[in-house]
Amino acid sequence: MKVESVEPYPISLKVDETLKGGTFSYTRYQTVLVRVRADGVDGWGEAMTRFDPGATASLVRHLGGFIVGQRFRSVREAWAKIWRELRVRGHTRGTDVEALSGIEIAMYDCQGRSEGKPLNALFSASPSRRVPVFAGSLFASRGPLEEQVEEARGLGLLGAKVKIGFGVEKDARTLGEVRRSWPDGLIVADANGAYDSVTAAKACEAFAGLGLEWFEEPVPSDDFRGYAALKGSKVRIGAGESWFVSDFDPALDGRLVGVVEPSVSRCGGVGVEMEVAEKAGVSGIDFSPMTGMNSAVSLAASLHAASARRSIGVEYNPFPNPLQTELASGIEPPKRGEMKVPAGDGLGIEIDLRFVKTHAK
Repeated sequence: MKVESVEPYPISLKVDETLKGGTFSYTRYQTVLVRVRADGVDGWGEAMTRFDPGATASLVRHLGGFIVGQRFRSVREAWAKIWRELRVRGHTRGTDVEALSGIEIAMYDCQGRSEGKPLNALFSASPSRRVPVFAGSLFASRGPLEEQVEEARGLGLLGAKVKIGFGVEKDARTLGEVRRSWPDGLIVADANGAYDSVTAAKACEAFAGLGLEWFEEPVPSDDFRGYAALKGSKVRIGAGESWFVSDFDPALDGRLVGVVEPSVSRCGGVGVEMEVAEKAGVSGIDFSPMTGMNSAVSLAASLHAASARRSIGVEYNPFPNPLQTELASGIEPPKRGEMKVPAGDGLGIEIDLRFVKTHAK
């Protein structure tokens, strides 16, 4: 595979809703799309961006410079070249790895298109054609939770992730309201690291009777002692959306979580996510790709990863997000709690260049 070009497209769009989590608020939908041209074929990726799309785009350009004009035997080899450049400088987490993720996803899209194979077929001889999906996320700040539940149920989703992190008592009331509205729904509580380990333990006690599927990021993502302290709690613990490459090893080796939730556009890319899912399976830990407020590129890649590694569920945003609904075609809406994996070559989606050019900054 000869890499001919790496181009970033930073995109930022105003959020029309009020979206507040326990440790953040969303004011914009933003990301950096990455287009790689290799062997005469274009592929698309996504580098998750939460603060500054311009800064991430600059990193994509810089990292792309390590591989443009060179030939590689595999995507993994190209990834490893960039990784070595980052690692010797201590840049093994954060925005650098998000930028690398976007490049890698685009290269796998190129490979799939060149070989006439969908992405999941590059990692599995028998990938599933459909994967289970649940809604992500319900925000109390968006409006009545019951209305959000009805919207998610109307799409046939299995359940929903609920943003919490505003204090144990308030969070328990929020989750209780969702449970009453959706008695048989799969419910995930997501605190986005809002608690310390002592408060998180109290929250697990308070949430024990609500039938949660799991409790995501009860403590900050880098608080591995906090996760260890929660082992054996009455509510299953999940994490991983804020982990990068080797961050997963201590969590999986120590079985600190019951569900691992890597984000393909942050963790290091498709290859890292597949390795994490495989190792989790060996350890008896469930796998659920995080997509959050990301674009259709991350969603498509996550659906492929879930089908190749047998996920318990992929997060799907049923609420308005132009990055998911207007950026690309090829993703079918959910039905009866499942979504079809895009069937075309590579990611199986087609990017609307007019949308990209209109919104790229």
